[in-house]
Amino acid sequence: MKNSGNDIFARAEKINEGIQKAIRKMIEREAALNGNLVIGDEHGFKTVPAKDVLRELNEEAAKKA
Repeated sequence: MKNSGNDIFARAEKINEGIQKAIRKMIEREAALNGNLVIGDEHGFKTVPAKDVLRELNEEAAKKA
């Protein structure tokens, strides 16, 4: 059974959407518990309040809408 490029792309998009939903749910749960998240980038790792991350996500979503 061969998969076309479009099928693979559609599956990858669905996987990505599922991952994004899971990450948001984790952030929302940690924010509700006044928890922190460990964020890493090219400069290293740092601990950030989940409420701050959630606020930024909501601001970005509002800009896109």
